[in-house]
Amino acid sequence: MKFSNHDLRKGRTSISGAYYHIIINTHQRLPLLANNNVASIIFETFDWLETKHRIRWICIMIMPDHVHSIIELGIGQTLPKVLHSLKLFTAREINKHLSRCGRFWQAEYRDWAVRDETALNKMIRYCYLNPVRKGLVKTARDYPYWRCKYEMGW
Repeated sequence: MKFSNHDLRKGRTSISGAYYHIIINTHQRLPLLANNNVASIIFETFDWLETKHRIRWICIMIMPDHVHSIIELGIGQTLPKVLHSLKLFTAREINKHLSRCGRFWQAEYRDWAVRDETALNKMIRYCYLNPVRKGLVKTARDYPYWRCKYEMGW
């Protein structure tokens, strides 16, 4: 029996103040994200969500066809509502910028609750090294579409 991500979320609740590692993919994994203007739209949207106290972002890694983020969920917020806002706004703005229309993001997303500081550090490191694993750069510090509130000393 095959379950969709939506089926797997049934009965799950979002925990305000909890940390989550989230991955969202472009529709059909199209490589539309890794350029300065598109990345700016995504970064600015995370900033806006933070100013509205919906999230506090820890790190954001924009790959060509997906985005990794680690966030702390704001009080009274749920992952589905926050991600709906993020995806709706960025899809509209990025499509406008790229002179395209239609679906931009895959409907589903993947998320993992961060259990402790050790797990948080592992997830940040995983995000940070993703462009190296994918062969986009030789060293992670050379990848331009990355933000983190913590110094990367690895």
